[in-house]
Parts: sequence; C-alpha cells; structure tokens
Amino acid sequence: MRGVGAEEISRAARYVVGASSKEFDGPGSSDAERGILQVRERISPKKFMPVDAGKACASAAAVDGGSAIIIDCGSFVVGALSVGHVIADGKGAVKSCQSNIRILPVSHADKNSVYASIFKSVLGCEPPDSPSTLESLVGRARNIEELLEAEELLGELPKGSLLMIDGSLWAGTPGLAPLVERIADLAERRGVCLAGVSKRSMLYTGHRPLVPYLARLGRKEMGRSCWAYPVNLEEYAGKLFGVTYVARLHPMADFAFRIDVLPVPDIPAGDALSMLSSLSDDPGYLGYPYPLARVHNEVAITEESRGEIEAELMRAVESEGGDIQLIQEFVQDFHDILDGGR
Repeated sequence: MRGVGAEEISRAARYVVGASSKEFDGPGSSDAERGILQVRERISPKKFMPVDAGKACASAAAVDGGSAIIIDCGSFVVGALSVGHVIADGKGAVKSCQSNIRILPVSHADKNSVYASIFKSVLGCEPPDSPSTLESLVGRARNIEELLEAEELLGELPKGSLLMIDGSLWAGTPGLAPLVERIADLAERRGVCLAGVSKRSMLYTGHRPLVPYLARLGRKEMGRSCWAYPVNLEEYAGKLFGVTYVARLHPMADFAFRIDVLPVPDIPAGDALSMLSSLSDDPGYLGYPYPLARVHNEVAITEESRGEIEAELMRAVESEGGDIQLIQEFVQDFHDILDGGR
C-alpha cells in the first residue's frame, strides 16, 4: 500500500490542532433537520452548575429501539426493528417489556410508498419527504416506533414519574414535530417529566464537538462532582422540546451527555437532572442512567440475532419456492473479498 506523504499528514494535523483549540466567530453551518447545530454562545466556565445526586423518583421508565439490516441486495433490503421499555420503581426493581421483532422489507421501487404508509398511519398525512436510502428508512421507522412506545407508556406512568428516551427531544425527522409535540403535551398533562439522553451529540461550538469539549472543561472546573451546563438552543425552538444541558451524572464518570429535559410543575429541570444522576451509579455503566442501558441491551439486534433471523428468512424463502442461490448471489459484495484479504 502506498504511504501518505509527510506534507499531507502535516497539513491534516495542522487542521486538527486548529479545529480543536481555536474559538470560531463565523456563522458556521447547521443542518437543523438532522440536528447538526452550532451553539453560537461563548463557552463560559461560570455557567457550570452542580447537580445534587440525591433526588430519587418513585417511578423511572426508559424507552429505546434497535434495528438491523438482515439482507442487503442493493435494490432491496430486509430490515428488522425492535422496541421496548423498562420501568424501575423507587426500590430498584425493574420490569421490562419488549415487542416482537418486526420485519420490514423495502426496495428502491416502493421506498416512497412504504414510507408514506408508515408515516400516514401515525400522523394522518403524507410525509414531507422520503428517506434518501433504504437503510435510513429502516432507521426512521425505528424512531417512529420508539416515539409510539413512549406515547403508550405515558398512559401507564403515575404523576411524578421520569420517562427517559434514548436520544434528544428533537424533531429531527422532517414532519415528525407534531408527533413529538403530541407526546410532550401528553407528558405535561400526565405530570411526567420527559428526559432525552443522547449518547452521541451533533452539537458543536466553533469547530469542536460540544459535549466532549464541555466534559473536558468540566473536569477542570468542577473536579470530581456531578454538574450540568445549560446550552442555549433558542434559535432552534421550533424543533426542540424542553431545555438542553450537557451533564456529567456521576462524579467518577469519564463521559458527559447531552440531556434534554421537558420539566413539569412537580419536577423542575434541576430535580430531573438530580433524578438522572441518582440512576447513574451502576458500575457497568457509570454515569449513564441504568434504565436506558438496560432497555438498550434488551432491544438491541445483535449480530448473533441478525444471523438467526437471516437463517429463518432463508428457510422461509425456500419454503415459498424461492431460489436461495439467487438471493445469495444478490447479497454478494466483492468488498467482502477485498476487505477480507487485508
């Protein structure tokens, strides 16, 4: 393999050094539909605030989903979706519920109609766009199922509960704002506080990713403590539900997370952060709310599960008179040969 020239390496290194260390006052580039947002306010160490880890809640629930591509034939794919939730009471007992895995076949020929059917069944209207790829359609379908799971779960949770959702409280998919708003309104009527916790965030400041930047600054300014940093996203208010923080939820945690909180009268934002912190002391997931970690593991479609579903699918194809060899030829990708020879 040809090497990379020394000047190419140096040029890239200079860019990385500059991007990771310099303040940036330009307008920047945002993609509000996808949640890639520039935070324009100056970062100030004075804005860090301590979080009390002692606030417990009577009931805490979490919702998440998983998806995978079972077979990819280029012009069509077969996807799989799984959603579920867990509910933890104040004594630490956890009850979980997971739906059956849903299979979603879709091709480029019917991609628009398949997505329109999914969207219309939930929102009663045609979608404003269609996913650009088959894989993104499967991802959007999973996101919609997660939101519907949260909406249904809100009907079960008592007033004063905390409901955590994997990801931000952000209507990132075009046209989904009415669904997120519907869920937010129901949560407020039920007296349930919503909290969206993002494992990875597309917020940035200057050239730098905001969450790890604040995590580093927080370690310097706040030491070994739980803290939160309020993030001003008012200019994107049309898609954001709640208020946004970057927070470290355990004093010994290496990670911080973006957290969106939609408070209710009985649970102001500070109390919600404290509740999240009290749920984030499991040694296996230090600093991350355990109910979210638990439901993530339960709904994840692992490689082993994906292989089992693929085998079941192929047996069904054969029983329906399909040509297994033909399907296997459709699935072949010479990249696997090239990459395997490295």
